[in-house]
Amino acid sequence: MARRSRFRRSPPFIYKALVAGGLALLIWAGWEAFLPAPAPYRYELVGEGGLEDFPDLGLQGPDDLAVKRFELRAESVTSPLALVHVGMPADGAAPVLLEWRNMTAQPILALGVRTPDLNDLVAAVDTNIAPEALVLAWWDTSRQLEVLSGRTVLFDENLAMPLLVPDAWASRIDSIVALEEQFWAVSRADAPLFDRFLDALVADPRTGAARLRALADGSPAFVVVHLSDAYRLGYLRPKRFAVGYRNFAGGGDVHTEVRVVKEWLAENGYTSYAVERLSLLEIRVHFLADVASENTLLAALLPFTSSNAMTLEDLGLVANYGGYWVYELSGQ
Repeated sequence: MARRSRFRRSPPFIYKALVAGGLALLIWAGWEAFLPAPAPYRYELVGEGGLEDFPDLGLQGPDDLAVKRFELRAESVTSPLALVHVGMPADGAAPVLLEWRNMTAQPILALGVRTPDLNDLVAAVDTNIAPEALVLAWWDTSRQLEVLSGRTVLFDENLAMPLLVPDAWASRIDSIVALEEQFWAVSRADAPLFDRFLDALVADPRTGAARLRALADGSPAFVVVHLSDAYRLGYLRPKRFAVGYRNFAGGGDVHTEVRVVKEWLAENGYTSYAVERLSLLEIRVHFLADVASENTLLAALLPFTSSNAMTLEDLGLVANYGGYWVYELSGQ
């Protein structure tokens, strides 16, 4: 009688193992098809040190504040989309956005703000605002003042809103939000308070001021706004604040710049606007698209042509540096 070898008895087990392994791969491949595509960009570290190591920022702050410089890099694009400077507090708190410098024609994820203006704002706050006073400002401005000047702010967490996502990236919004929340250590603890802050800004000036007092809860308070807040508010409250902006070339004759801007505004029917100089070669014109937006608290706080800060009854103008405006909230 022929004898079977042990080798010939083994294949059934091997076949089962291979079949099981193949099924596992198929299941994984099927599951992977449902996973979201990764974010279409990354933060690439290109430098680190202290504030003194980044003189181009022009910022003054605590000696123990570490600074990291990142480039925002995208798939199949050779040049960076943005240059980002981040402050890393010594106490291990969440990173702080110090500068976002867009390197593209349209802003990506965030609007840029001139750091010399921010440095002047810090100096103005140190000079005009008592240490015990509460500062009410957009969440990123609040964190900057908290870290650079040690001020007491209502919003001391990163919220990463709004995110200015290009249409080409819209299909990856979930991955973008996940990356931003991880990179900036986003907390939603301040989100309900920040919603109340936004509701105050889109209300009429008297109602808005009353809502700000409620947020201050009896503390002496100052309000800091920036022209970029108008666009960001419109992004988050589009039905209650209709705003837009357009960049124009600068660097030429001032009278020519004014004429070009006014002609464009007249052609498009915009009567309320404010001008921000981004650099010697570029200016940005913010415009309000309807009368309802002109009658809001934020419009009254910013230098739109339809506004007059000196007529406000509940907020007194303290200082203006570049695009920043500082007010004292009365009635506390």
